[in-house]
Amino acid sequence: MADGQSLPDLRRPNLLPEGGDLVRTVGDSALALAWRMLRPADRSPFVRADQPPLTRLRYRTDDGWGADLFHLPPIPGASAEPVVLAHGLGGTHRDFALEAGRGLAVALREAGFAVYLFEHRGDPCAVPPADAQPFSIDDLATRDLPAAIDRVVEHSGYPRVAWVGHGLGAQLYCLARAHGAEDRIAAASLLGCAVRFDSPASTLRTAGAVAALLPRGWVLPTRRMQQFLTPFVADGGDVASPGTEGSRARGRMRHASGDLHGGIVRQLARWVSEGALTDASGRLDVLAALRPGLAQVVIPSEDPACPPGASDPLVERLRAECVRLPPGWGHLDPLLADAAPEQVFAPVAAFLDRARRLCHHSG
Repeated sequence: MADGQSLPDLRRPNLLPEGGDLVRTVGDSALALAWRMLRPADRSPFVRADQPPLTRLRYRTDDGWGADLFHLPPIPGASAEPVVLAHGLGGTHRDFALEAGRGLAVALREAGFAVYLFEHRGDPCAVPPADAQPFSIDDLATRDLPAAIDRVVEHSGYPRVAWVGHGLGAQLYCLARAHGAEDRIAAASLLGCAVRFDSPASTLRTAGAVAALLPRGWVLPTRRMQQFLTPFVADGGDVASPGTEGSRARGRMRHASGDLHGGIVRQLARWVSEGALTDASGRLDVLAALRPGLAQVVIPSEDPACPPGASDPLVERLRAECVRLPPGWGHLDPLLADAAPEQVFAPVAAFLDRARRLCHHSG
């Protein structure tokens, strides 16, 4: 497919009615007004979100789903090896590019990479086939991920790619490799990637038990819920981002949150209840199936979704480089915190720079 040419049967759904920009503007204004009413003495910005310009590419899976890749080209004269960035649970591609002047996507662009932001069938603009069925995380790993890499390989001209995943985006890499579904990922940097859930809190176990009862086809409207709660997030961030400036944490909730699909939540519930990252059937232990590979694992110190003990076995299994962040880092802080450019983006870019030559080879 030629660059910029869209698939004829994939149409972006109309997510807002006619006049949708006005609806969005009014909603932003109402939330900002609520913020000012709640904190009249606080003159800090309500949100920070001015996403850099991205080119939308479409890809189609073997079972008919259409989804997006967002392309951020490298700086002029760069060698432009492709790196795919995959967001976590309840996020979108904007987690990596929330602001025009910063973010992991911008840092990797400036390091000379061609950046592709991965979205999948669980994201807002995905287009289902007429006979779409409920899906699980396995479908994201074994259908969406390979199809997206097909499109990146076609668009970039390189036979292999690098992968950077955060949370669920990192777990998709592990699942794909365990299934033997993808061998074109030359190197991977995995941020906040839990593979063991040895001692979940009782509340987490309860949440997992409830989630296991959800119908696979349900969609939980978490995007709207987070947007509604945005004015209540103070300048210390929230539990997922204690080290992030408040206006940036609010911007992420307002502009980068996504909904949760029942099939995804059910598989997550299985991981919690069984204590291990598995396939949807529970028969494949992903960690046990992994082989050593060129990888980097970034471990936040105070991540409720991925405490250090949940990632340590992955470091050992992959024989990976390990970046341990100091106290005070939550799950979203590696993407959003003021210190992220120095403590996360720079080590990730340096690791991918060392792996750069592998993108040139097909073997």
